[in-house]
Amino acid sequence: MVLSDVFSDEFIARLNNLNEGGHVSPNEEVKGFIDVEKILGELGFQVHIEQLMHGSGKIENTKIYIDGSENKRRQRFSMAHELGHAVQNVRYANRQDDPNDYDAFDRQDEVFANAFASQFLMPKLLVKQEIHQVIEVSGLDSHHLNSDQVSQIIKKVAKKLKVSEMALKYRTDNLGIFIPAEDK
Repeated sequence: MVLSDVFSDEFIARLNNLNEGGHVSPNEEVKGFIDVEKILGELGFQVHIEQLMHGSGKIENTKIYIDGSENKRRQRFSMAHELGHAVQNVRYANRQDDPNDYDAFDRQDEVFANAFASQFLMPKLLVKQEIHQVIEVSGLDSHHLNSDQVSQIIKKVAKKLKVSEMALKYRTDNLGIFIPAEDK
């Protein structure tokens, strides 16, 4: 699988136009997860891991600062979140720990950046492919999964995609992948 399998050529071109010299190749191989840090480098962003930041991340033009005290999955999400701000042409944003610290306009930007990060790190095709693979390898019946099996699938796929289980659960809910059976 390559990037153009999970992202449109138009989207990749838009990313490449964020900074002068952006050069993400549509033919870049996806090796089980979206390598956000590598992509940021190819787009001309410099990622700095800082300790004990106020907030999870911030963007200052082409510099992205990430809180190094947070786990790697959270750091990856914060990197994608800051890329989402750049896609919005917001080049100065500081992610706050308390969502109540934002005014209505900033809150909209944060909602967009969170949705962007989720979709960027967990593109639909990649999520569905990885879920299918786990179901197949585990010998499960995809039409009759109980909640424990779904939880185990989420856990395994989240590990492979290098995202949190909670983030993947939200993404699969939004994609309508696991539809709960009606109680009888």
